[in-house]
Amino acid sequence: MRNWIAVLALTALAGCGSESGSPSGEAAAPQRTLARSNGTHNELTVICPENLWQASAGLAVAEVLGAPADGLPQAEPRFGIIHTVPEKVNSLLRKGKSMLSIEVIPDSTAVLEVTDAFARPQLVIQVIAPSAEALPQVLAEVLPQLATRFAAHDAKVLQTNLRRRSQKPLPSAVRALGVSDMLLPEGFVVTLSKPGVVVLRNETKKSLQYLILTRSASDDSPTPEADVIKDRDALLRRYFEGPEAKSHLATELLVPPSQMAYTAPGGHRALRTIGLFKTVGGFGGGPFLNHRVFDDTHGIVG
Repeated sequence: MRNWIAVLALTALAGCGSESGSPSGEAAAPQRTLARSNGTHNELTVICPENLWQASAGLAVAEVLGAPADGLPQAEPRFGIIHTVPEKVNSLLRKGKSMLSIEVIPDSTAVLEVTDAFARPQLVIQVIAPSAEALPQVLAEVLPQLATRFAAHDAKVLQTNLRRRSQKPLPSAVRALGVSDMLLPEGFVVTLSKPGVVVLRNETKKSLQYLILTRSASDDSPTPEADVIKDRDALLRRYFEGPEAKSHLATELLVPPSQMAYTAPGGHRALRTIGLFKTVGGFGGGPFLNHRVFDDTHGIVG
C-alpha cells in the first residue's frame, strides 16, 4: 500500500503497459526492473486520509480485513493492518507487497487494481468513492471481495517462495506413500515411516513443527468431516506422547475446528480443517491444519 498519489498516479500506473506485449501484437517488451517488495505474509498497508480513516474507513477495514482468522489459539486479525496517510508515503512504503488506497473523488466511483506497480511481487488496489457520505456503502460492497483478492495474492507469493525453498527430490518415504508433487519446505526430516503413515519433523528457533502424511482406503463415509477429527486423534494418540506419563495429544473441541470443502489439483474433492490440539493429561497445545483429499482411485490422502 503505498501512498499513492490518487487518480493521477493510478492512471500513470495503468499506462505503464502490460509486460506480456504491446496491443499491436509486436514482440513483448523486456520486463521492467523492479525492486523486491517487502512485507510479511498477510500484512496489508492501507493509505487513507486521516479524516476518512477516523470517520468510517478505519472501522470498516478493521471489521472486514482485520477480522479474526480461523483456527488460531487466540484471536488474531486476518490481515495485519498498517495505516498511513498519503502525504507520508515514501519509497519504502511504495514497495509493500499488498497495498490498499482509499480516496474520495467527487463524481467518481471505482475499484482499480495494478500489479507490480512499484515492486515485485505486488498488488495495489485503489477504492474511490464520490463523497465521504457514500464511502461506507462503497466499502461495505467491495471490502469482502478485496479480502479474497489479497488472500489469493498472499497465497501465490507464499507458494512461489515455498517452491524456491522446497526439498527436491522429496524424501523416499514420502514418495513411497504415493506423494510426488508436494512442496515440502527445507528442514523437515522423516522421523517415522510405516505403511500408510509418514511423520516429518522440523525444529526452528521459534517452534517445533510436525507433518503427518497418511493414505487409507476410500470408504465413502457419510460423515467425512467427523472422520477427520476421529482419524487425527487416533494418529496423535498412537504416535505422539505428551510430556507427562500417560498423556497424549488430541483435538481441542472446546474451540470447534473450522472446515471448508474445496477442489484439489486433479479435480479431487478435498476438505480443509483448521483447529487446535491439546495435551490430554498434561499441558501444551497449539494450532493445526489438516488437508484430506478424496481420491476414489488411490484412496484417501491426509
